[in-house]
Amino acid sequence: MKKNILTIVIMAATLINLILSVVLVFSVMPAMNKTGNLIDKVASVIDLEIETKEDEGQEYTIEDLVPYTITYESSAKINLLKEGEKAHYALLDGIVISFNPKAEDYNSIYESVQNASVYIEDIVKETIGSYTYSNINQAQIKTEAIKKIQEKYNTKCIVDISLTGFLTA
Repeated sequence: MKKNILTIVIMAATLINLILSVVLVFSVMPAMNKTGNLIDKVASVIDLEIETKEDEGQEYTIEDLVPYTITYESSAKINLLKEGEKAHYALLDGIVISFNPKAEDYNSIYESVQNASVYIEDIVKETIGSYTYSNINQAQIKTEAIKKIQEKYNTKCIVDISLTGFLTA
């Protein structure tokens, strides 16, 4: 009799295990598959972005760059965003724009900047003026300004800028 009860308990445990396995397969697995697919899609998008960033505009070396300098007679004073009662400002002596001469639109963009450099000056001043004294960062300013300049001129010919005499007070 004890052996029969033990057999019945084992059979019941096996049936409960089988039922829970079926529930697991039909309820949890589809949700896990959807999550896995989502992760795969996100990973593929990230891989695409990394590939495009590496490929973009790397056909030049430092020796190839053609600089164009914009200088001010006296330092340009740019007001920074207020973060209290004290007003802060940045001083800028000039801007050096680096062009990639291997770009297809190099001649037209270089000529356009030479004829009307005021647009680049405005973009750089706006970018500097959008920071406060405590969070100003020259590297961020340069990166942000380059993106805006490239968008304005619709080109990848302009690859770098340098801020000469950049000081904050």
